[in-house]
Amino acid sequence: MWTQTKRLLIAAGLSLLLLPIGLIINPDIGLGPLLGLWLGGTLAGLFGPTFRILLLGSGLCALLVAAVVFTPLTKWLTDWLVVQEAPQKADLIVVLGGGMHCGAGELEASSLARLQKGLELWRAGFAPRISLSDTVGEIFGDARCPSLGLEARARVQALYGAEGPEIVLLPKMRTTRTEALAVAEVVRARGWKRILLVTTPAHSRRSVGAFRKLGLDVVSVVSSEPRFDLALAAPADRLQALTPLAREYLGLLKYRLNGWI
Repeated sequence: MWTQTKRLLIAAGLSLLLLPIGLIINPDIGLGPLLGLWLGGTLAGLFGPTFRILLLGSGLCALLVAAVVFTPLTKWLTDWLVVQEAPQKADLIVVLGGGMHCGAGELEASSLARLQKGLELWRAGFAPRISLSDTVGEIFGDARCPSLGLEARARVQALYGAEGPEIVLLPKMRTTRTEALAVAEVVRARGWKRILLVTTPAHSRRSVGAFRKLGLDVVSVVSSEPRFDLALAAPADRLQALTPLAREYLGLLKYRLNGWI
C-alpha cells in the first residue's frame, strides 16, 4: 500500500511539473483539459506499467528542456523555418492572419507585427493594396471572438482614413491553406501577378510553400518576431520559441502529407 501511495505522490508531482511544458507548447489549452491531464498523470501512479511510462515521458521531457535551454538546437530549428526575401514591386501585399485576444477584442502581438510590416511595405510603394483575413471566432476557441481582419481593417482606417491602402478582405479564413486558396482566386480573377507575403518568421516556410504550390508568384517578406528574441541567446527566449516551433513542424508535416506544399 505504501509503495502505491509513493507512486501516486511521485506521479502527481511529475504531472504538475510537466504542465508548464504543455502550456508552452499549447498556450491555448483551457483549465479543464489542463486539470484533466494532471489528474490522468496522477492516476498513472496507480499501476506499474503506466507509472513507468510516466517516468519515461518525464525523462524525455527533461532531456528536451535541457537541449532547448543549453544547446543551439532551438536556434537551428528556427533559422531553417525562416524564408526572408527582398521585397519587390507587386500587385498585392498579403498580410496573413495571426492571433486575437478574444476577451479584450484586440489583435495579438503577432497580428500587429504582421500588419505593421504590411503597412511599411505599402508606405514604401511596393504595392497599392493589402489583403486581410476575415476570420471566424471558432479558430480562436471562442465563437464570439471578433474577426481579426475586421479589427485590422478598422485600425488601418483609423490611422489613414481615405488616404490608406485599398483593403481586400478575405472572408471566413481558418488556416494558411484557406488563405492561399482565397488569394489565388482573387489574384487570378483580377489579373494580378506578384504578391508580397507577410507573416512572422517561423511561419514563413510553410506559408510560402502553400502559396507557391498554387502557382502564385510569391515574395516572402517576414515581419518582426514579437514573442521572443530571434537571436535566441537567452534560455527564456528558447523556451518561448517552443510553441511556434512545435506548431510549424507539425504543420509542415500535415501540409506535406496532404500535398499542400
